[in-house]
Amino acid sequence: MLILIIRLFQVQVIDHKEYKKMLDSQVEATYSIVGNRGKILDFRGKPLAYNSNLYTIAIDPTRVYNFETAMNALEDIDKNHIKIGYRELKKTLPSLSESKYKIIAKNVEEDKKEEVEELIKEKYKLKHNEIFFQKKSNREYYRKEIFSYLVGLTGFTKKSEDSKTGIFGVERKYNEYLRARKITKKDIFTRSRFMRLPTASDELEISANGKNIYLTIDYFLQYILNEEVKKQFDNTRAEMGLGLVMDPNTGRILATSIYNKRPQKNLKNQIIQSQYEPGSTFKPLIVAAGMEEGLISLKDTFDVGEGKIIRHRHTIRESSRHTKGVLSTEEVLKKSSNVGMVLISDRFNNATFEKYLEDFGLGDKTKVDLPGELKPYMQHYSKWDGLKKNTMAFGQGIAVTPIQLATAFSSVINGGILYQPYVVDRIAGEDGIVVRRNTPQKVRNVISPKVSQEMRTMLEHVVADGTGKNAAIEGYRIGGKTGTAQISSKGGYLKGEYLASFIGFFPANNPQYLMLFMFLKPQADIYYNKFGGAVAAPVFKAVAKRIIKYNNILPGDVEYLGDSEMKFPEHSSNEPLVEMPDLVGKSAREVLKILGKLGIEVEISGTGLVDSQWPAKDTALEKINKVKIHLK
Repeated sequence: MLILIIRLFQVQVIDHKEYKKMLDSQVEATYSIVGNRGKILDFRGKPLAYNSNLYTIAIDPTRVYNFETAMNALEDIDKNHIKIGYRELKKTLPSLSESKYKIIAKNVEEDKKEEVEELIKEKYKLKHNEIFFQKKSNREYYRKEIFSYLVGLTGFTKKSEDSKTGIFGVERKYNEYLRARKITKKDIFTRSRFMRLPTASDELEISANGKNIYLTIDYFLQYILNEEVKKQFDNTRAEMGLGLVMDPNTGRILATSIYNKRPQKNLKNQIIQSQYEPGSTFKPLIVAAGMEEGLISLKDTFDVGEGKIIRHRHTIRESSRHTKGVLSTEEVLKKSSNVGMVLISDRFNNATFEKYLEDFGLGDKTKVDLPGELKPYMQHYSKWDGLKKNTMAFGQGIAVTPIQLATAFSSVINGGILYQPYVVDRIAGEDGIVVRRNTPQKVRNVISPKVSQEMRTMLEHVVADGTGKNAAIEGYRIGGKTGTAQISSKGGYLKGEYLASFIGFFPANNPQYLMLFMFLKPQADIYYNKFGGAVAAPVFKAVAKRIIKYNNILPGDVEYLGDSEMKFPEHSSNEPLVEMPDLVGKSAREVLKILGKLGIEVEISGTGLVDSQWPAKDTALEKINKVKIHLK
């Protein structure tokens, strides 16, 4: 007993570390699991950035050697799934019995990997890393030429070590959510491989995969926007063309598009990382500020004389020689009068003028959830010269990014509320559970709902019979403002070169979409065909018409048909509808409810209730495939 006690003391105390090490080498396995980087998807779940994985299959010879179940699994893999050279492997295993790593297959695709994984786990119940996988992951991008400015890229940095990290766009901004984790696990088991030791502790199953990012972007709107912007970009031979679609009531960005004539040295999202003098698209902000402050009203008039005015020894001219005489506040916008805007700006003091610029969000970044946003270029009013306020009133002498202009303009037409723009809707795990959801963030009230309503009306008239006529769509209420900004350089402004733009919204009485288009240095044989009304406004019209068709939006008041929440009742009669019903006095929605199930196309004109119809009441519908109604 004494000898036994001494021996036990020697084993358990004196040589404890040595024996513990021997035990661990026999029963403990440490291995790492590297997950997938999370996907980036559009609002409806279409993958825009995802992973393409190839796998290496390897074995631990020390665990496979003389283990019949593992050998049977390898034979099954070779015979029915992937050729691994089983016979040769079986011969060489004795010489590898001290090794822990042997590759048996390379470049195995995801579906085959899943087959093998199911085989070894479900059929052969191998749980201790006898056969394991090593992943090589490539980041893939859908339509990279369309989405790269927004979705971004991954790459190596000094801090990323041997794995790629987000270096641009959403990939960078939300890298902590997207990045894959590396999880190290330990298994402790008996040498027979079938029993876990009582000392083994179960670890919580933590997913190594990154979270999935769902954008506010709608792929179909993105496709429409890109196609129309690219078409005009090519037609006008512009240096740059961009488009932006957002919901003015929430700040949700629905689509973006950027095209450049010259290759960019560095990937750059010009919607948030380039500044431009906005030109006349800026005028509605100053008019709205003047009305809110009580400095001007709809009844006020402004005498622009012969179309020029002198301020601080500088002559400011109208862009059109036809803009002369006395103009109302509305006509200042409709005719895009520079002189009228100078006269309006004269009613502000510098401090009040600057206050409204800051209220519209032009004193700082919008804080959109994308990296690299530039701060607006605007000096404190104490540094302004005497001309600064006058020129800023028509969009000169201040530089903002497109997203800042669109965000400020949204507050003019949405009831007066400035919202923070955002591009990510939600973040979810691979199980679909949402871990974060972005919601509209109100920054402040800028103008009153009354002033906002008056601005919508005036801007609707700009499109109906002002400089924005080329954006008009028959039967639909469109509002907006053209812009033709001179391009500044070190020596002043470039002669004959412009930034042609248009910012618009629809439906004008209840805006659901706000769109901004900019084309830098468009080329045209006719001078006026370089202006915003000729270059950018038609693109608004083309995109809006396709959105109307895509979402089935009715003329007049905004009504959506085809949304998942909308259910149409069956025709009230039990008898099939075979004759044309009397539609007079019904709304367009009611007409579509009645005829929608029959597959008959309905052509609608006007607003209000049905005043006349074709074909007439009681006409047989058997050969009718189109119905025309006029609302009044």
